[in-house]
Amino acid sequence: MKTQFGPNSVAAKRLLEDLEHLPPGAIAALAAAGGGTFGTAEDDPDMASRALLRARLREIATFGGRLDAVRAIGDEVESWASSTTHWFPAGVAGSSESTAEMGPRMAAVPMVLDAAYGVVLEDLLDAAELDLLLGPWEEVVGSPFDEGPDSPDLDESPRNEADDEWLAGEIPERDEA
Repeated sequence: MKTQFGPNSVAAKRLLEDLEHLPPGAIAALAAAGGGTFGTAEDDPDMASRALLRARLREIATFGGRLDAVRAIGDEVESWASSTTHWFPAGVAGSSESTAEMGPRMAAVPMVLDAAYGVVLEDLLDAAELDLLLGPWEEVVGSPFDEGPDSPDLDESPRNEADDEWLAGEIPERDEA
């Protein structure tokens, strides 16, 4: 991924990495969280709140100087939504079986975009807004901000513990062999 996603790039890349490996059941759960292809019931308070927040996201992104980052992560989600090659072995992708599986991805797109935009704009949103955007994703997949023991380190520069010690004011020990 060559694009930059602003100051939350590590979490954004983690979300995209998780997205690439979502099993069909998780995709269906995200689609269901968003009400599937038909949307949620009109009396669902989250539906109205999400609609209002989604209407403000462009303004928030523009004000925060992150419109390009939002567009970049949106492009990544669009690419995922229109691809079924990650789900099937070679020779099966492109068959009628694979095209039938695009429905759940398309239905999950609103929840995936909410999470993706929430990650990119995390520091520009209040806690309730962030919870509204990330809640369904975190319930199904987990938080892209948490580094669990099995989480890949997606930071672009490798960490050097000796550098960390030196920056903390301690002089690292040197091997005197």
